Amino acid sequence: MPLELYRGIAVPRNRVNSVISRIENFGIQGDEGFWRFMGWKLRPYIEQLFQKKDLSTKDTRKGYPELPVVAYADELGAYYYALRHNYREGYVPLVIRARIDLREKYVYIDGRDFLYAVFGLWDKRNLAKTYGVEKAYQIVSDVLRKVYGEKMLRYFEKATQSQRYDYRTAMCDLAVHDLDVVLSHADNRIVIRGRYHVTFRAAFFVETPIKSEEIVEVFEPDPYRFSFEPDIDLYTWL
Repeated sequence: MPLELYRGIAVPRNRVNSVISRIENFGIQGDEGFWRFMGWKLRPYIEQLFQKKDLSTKDTRKGYPELPVVAYADELGAYYYALRHNYREGYVPLVIRARIDLREKYVYIDGRDFLYAVFGLWDKRNLAKTYGVEKAYQIVSDVLRKVYGEKMLRYFEKATQSQRYDYRTAMCDLAVHDLDVVLSHADNRIVIRGRYHVTFRAAFFVETPIKSEEIVEVFEPDPYRFSFEPDIDLYTWL
C-alpha cells in the first residue's frame, strides 16, 4: 500500500550538494532540522474511544506508543514549503519525493493548520454568523467530505454533539489517525490555505527514519509550477 508524498525544505546554498547526498544515501532520520516532532500510535484504539461520552485529549494523547515523525505533504504543499514558507535569502529550495509503504510505516494526518480549527470553531465564526448553524454544518460537512473523504463525517458529526472544545479536539485526534481517512485525504485536489497562510492539498506526519530506498528523488522545484491560489482560505471561509 504505497503512498507517494513530498517534503519541502530550504538549505544554505553552500550545503545543497551535501544535503542532497546525505538524503539520497542515508534517508531522513527526523532530527535534521530545527523542528522535531513526536507522534503516537492511536489507530488500534479508535473504536473504543469513539464511544466514550466524556472523551478528552487525555484519552487520545496520553499513554500510547510514541514515535518520531516528520511532516510531509502533497506536491503542491511541498513546493509551498520549499519556495515560500521555509525559503530565505541565500537558501536553495529542495523537494524530497518519497514512496511510503503504509504496511510498514505509521502515517497520520497533520491537522494543525486546518482540520483542528474546523472541528473546534465551525459554529463560532463567519460561517455560522452568516448562514446560521444548520447551514454552516452542511457547508462544513461538504468541504470535509471532499477534502478527507466520506468517513471523516463520522467524526465531525460526533464532535458537533458537544460544545466542549477539548472533546472536539479529541474527536479530531481519532479522525486524523483513521487509515481510511488518511487514504482519502491523500487523493484530495482542493487547495487549502490554513494557519500562517500555509498552502497545501494534503498534510501528514510520517514515521521516521525514512530509509534511502524510500527516497525517490531530491530536486530543486520549479517556482512557476504552482500558483498557490487557494480554493479554501481558513481565515475568510471559517
